[in-house]
Amino acid sequence: MKTILVTTDFSAPSQTAAHYAMYLANAMKAHLILCHAIQIPPMATVASQVSDPLNNYSVIHDEAVEQIEFQALGLREQKEDDGLITPVDCLVARGSVTDVVNDVVKNREISLVVMGMFGAGAINRFILGSNSQNLIDNRAGFPVLLVPFKKFPESIHKIAFASDLSDGDIELIHSLVSFARPFNAEILIVHISGANVDQIQIGNFLNEVMGKVNYHKIYYRHVEDKDINRGLSWIAKNGFIDVFAMVHRKKSFPDNLFSSSQTQKLSRSIDIPLLVFSENERPVF
Repeated sequence: MKTILVTTDFSAPSQTAAHYAMYLANAMKAHLILCHAIQIPPMATVASQVSDPLNNYSVIHDEAVEQIEFQALGLREQKEDDGLITPVDCLVARGSVTDVVNDVVKNREISLVVMGMFGAGAINRFILGSNSQNLIDNRAGFPVLLVPFKKFPESIHKIAFASDLSDGDIELIHSLVSFARPFNAEILIVHISGANVDQIQIGNFLNEVMGKVNYHKIYYRHVEDKDINRGLSWIAKNGFIDVFAMVHRKKSFPDNLFSSSQTQKLSRSIDIPLLVFSENERPVF
């Protein structure tokens, strides 16, 4: 069975992410794992932590287990009220969010990792923002879906995929089809550039997509804007999009989106879930 891993810090935004992950799991007939990472500060500031760090960790662990089981119970009860049953497991582990997630993905067959964009309060916003950035930069080849702490419908009818028309994007579009198919969703390929458009390149790219990807709901749109960030924000707000998908590349488009400052800008401006692929991954949802 396919499995979706969703991280939680028990804040309201992570609750939103978990509910959205549950919606995905039901549609994709997937298993759900609710995961919490216990991050112990390297320098203990409380005397009891110094004198008995193992006992202190045990207390923190037990409290986290109680909280995560309570959150999972709420998810199960909500879907049972809807007449749906999705398996939900809980996992509490010590380490950074990135290390814990990478370890789970390495040992289990995870199709997708879901994470809230913001935590509750200024400190948590900083921590979760940092965690999502670290996970995007240091993950071991799996897609990450960032869920905003804003009101948006739990439905997927149209998915936008930001493309630079490179050959590698064709395989990722093929992967995106396996995500879109359970929802019968449209896929809109979005290319953002200035006024000079190479129609031959676009035609060749689209012909190759249609020849290799067996899905009848794929469309194309060019957005004229020299500022990629601005173009992406415009299509996200005006394109009637339910999920925005893009590739995180180390040295090219749209790498400028994932500097620390640009990530914060994007997460503040986008009101829909953001699906981030690694450049060389070929996930099957």
